[in-house]
Amino acid sequence: MDIAFFDFDGTITRGDSFRLFLRFVLGKRFYIKMLENLPTLVGYKLGLIDNSRAKENVLKSCFKGMDQEVLNNYCAKFTEILESFCKDSALQKMRWHKENNHVIVLVSASFEEYLRPLCQHWNINLLGTTMEVKEGRLTGNFLQPNCYGPEKERRIKEQYDLTQYERIYVYGDTKGDKEMLSLASPSLAFFRVFH
Repeated sequence: MDIAFFDFDGTITRGDSFRLFLRFVLGKRFYIKMLENLPTLVGYKLGLIDNSRAKENVLKSCFKGMDQEVLNNYCAKFTEILESFCKDSALQKMRWHKENNHVIVLVSASFEEYLRPLCQHWNINLLGTTMEVKEGRLTGNFLQPNCYGPEKERRIKEQYDLTQYERIYVYGDTKGDKEMLSLASPSLAFFRVFH
């Protein structure tokens, strides 16, 4: 049996899905929240704040205290928008893997909460970053480390015994996928192949 690991943002999508989700949930307040988070966003762009801290700061600012059920409703309604944000070439490759009965896993630093309904719709597996919930409300923190860089590799190895697969395909598009791409079988690591 073969297995295929796909990064999401930039690999399957035409841009950043978290930003798209923020705009969907916040509406007109999106721009106010981005202004509030400008120091974090500028710090991230300048390399002064890492990916994980920047994302958690924005998460806390925008979602801390939100009822989990309210979030789940937004996530379900977001699925159609999210699917339309995906590249046709990436979806075609995913279909090819399905037709060949390969195991398909989406491995993303984006949040499982809004990716899960899409993965259920596609009938594929998911490893992503998750939001912490206490007493039914979002804390604004991650439940476990951001699924980025070395954490992608760690989570994959934790969930899958890669020795059980004949071929391992990996698709990614940034330095955050480097460790995951290193798990691929010879000649089956694909970097920025979808347009």
